[in-house]
Amino acid sequence: MRAREAFVQAPVQEEAALFRRILDALPYPIFWKGRDLRYLGCNAAFASITGLASPDVVVGLTDYELPWRKEDADFYRACDQQVLQSGQPLPECEEPVRGSDGQQRWTQTSKVPLRDGEGAICGVLGILIDVTERREAQAQFQVALTAGEAANRMLRAQVAERETVQRALALSEMRLRTAIRGAQMTLWSLDTQGIITFSDGGALAPLGLEPGWLVGHSIFELYADQPDILAQTRRALSGESFTSHISFDGIHYETRFSPVFDESGTLTGAMGLAQDVTERVRYREMLEAELERTRNQLLQVERLATLGTLAAGVGHELRNISTVLNSLRTSFHECARRGLPPDAEELEELGWACEHVATHGRHLMDLGRPGRMTVERMDLRELVSGALAMLRTAGITKHLKVSALVLESPLWVEASRTRVEQVLLNLVSNAADAVESVRDRPAEVRVRLFEDSVSGFACCCVEDTGVGIPEEKLSSIFEPWFTTKPPGRGTGLGLPVVRNILKEYGGDLSVESKVGSGSAFTFRLPLAAKVG
Repeated sequence: MRAREAFVQAPVQEEAALFRRILDALPYPIFWKGRDLRYLGCNAAFASITGLASPDVVVGLTDYELPWRKEDADFYRACDQQVLQSGQPLPECEEPVRGSDGQQRWTQTSKVPLRDGEGAICGVLGILIDVTERREAQAQFQVALTAGEAANRMLRAQVAERETVQRALALSEMRLRTAIRGAQMTLWSLDTQGIITFSDGGALAPLGLEPGWLVGHSIFELYADQPDILAQTRRALSGESFTSHISFDGIHYETRFSPVFDESGTLTGAMGLAQDVTERVRYREMLEAELERTRNQLLQVERLATLGTLAAGVGHELRNISTVLNSLRTSFHECARRGLPPDAEELEELGWACEHVATHGRHLMDLGRPGRMTVERMDLRELVSGALAMLRTAGITKHLKVSALVLESPLWVEASRTRVEQVLLNLVSNAADAVESVRDRPAEVRVRLFEDSVSGFACCCVEDTGVGIPEEKLSSIFEPWFTTKPPGRGTGLGLPVVRNILKEYGGDLSVESKVGSGSAFTFRLPLAAKVG
């Protein structure tokens, strides 16, 4: 007789043990109480927040014997009584829970009545979901309801039919597959050898695949010609969890890999999730292209502003020389009328005027030539010399003391000559403006070239003895449209454009300034490789 009872009870005990393992595997705290509101049982997650050693220790206790505050325990029991008296579930009940660690968190608790085999209410079943962060509240609520229904079905199945649980599991699997296939994502799993054990998702269709087609195949063989995919797979199978991006067959994916471990901590494989982000990538590329167009427009605006200033100065100088030439023409005409040879000093002055007309004309043509944006090898010494000559011709530095300290050997860089020239013109013009109102000390602008051989950069420092920049404005001078110049004297684009030009070629721009002493702007460009 005992053998027969043991034979009958064995499946029940096994099913009870299975039920206990299932409950303990759930991440959500679950408990159930009798009509006297004493705990009849709970899972490991609930025991953990009480600070007790195991679910068995919770059995028989009341809420007043757990580490809850009295007012919280009163609230829990009032909700339990409502379920027992009404016989109706109490979903979406938000309760404060202060765990054994002393920290209070809010939980969304669903409570349903427990019924015995005859349908009479014999207790309360509750499941808790942490909603402190309120992230994905709707999804968490749905998971809570689903988990509560599944737990309730499993409790009834313990004394009724085991097939109910199987139908619930089949329904949950179907819903999961439906959700995955409806989204533009792919979910897969691998064993430790890289064999695909699961594959599903709506993102398989664009690749000409069906769910499950790849199961049983080695990912290392299927994608042997895709080194990025193989590299990510090896990282996941080494135990690393990470997010990355990959492109495959013209489609951009955001991938998430997670290693899978068993209860003993042994790696058993990896899971991956790939989401189609092609539209997001295309939109970002479109924005980057638009930003590049805008940046080029700003470059052109600032260049035209600089060229306009310099051209105006060159035109003024040409008008002055024109006055000299008109005066010489009148003198030569008078000598010719009287039959006298031209005066030697006037002839020398004519030669000077002609030479300066040619120089100014050449500089004016240089200022107006189309900008070549091609990268070329150049000596910074020549650029400094040419830029200072143009500024003198334009009259911008004519009344200042301008000095240049350069190296004896070439200082080679590789960049666009036009753009680096724009950098020099802008910095020296700003320095000239800064010393314009100086009266208590010499108005000087110094250009100094030197080589930073340790970091591999060619450096150019433009110093002035001007008014200086207040410390509170130093952090804003590189912002577009910000200027310290009077209205009508600056666009506020010069320094931002200069810094962007330098960054484009791997360089940078720094500034040091003190009010009443002057400023020093230093730009750096990578040294070009030596030839020969």
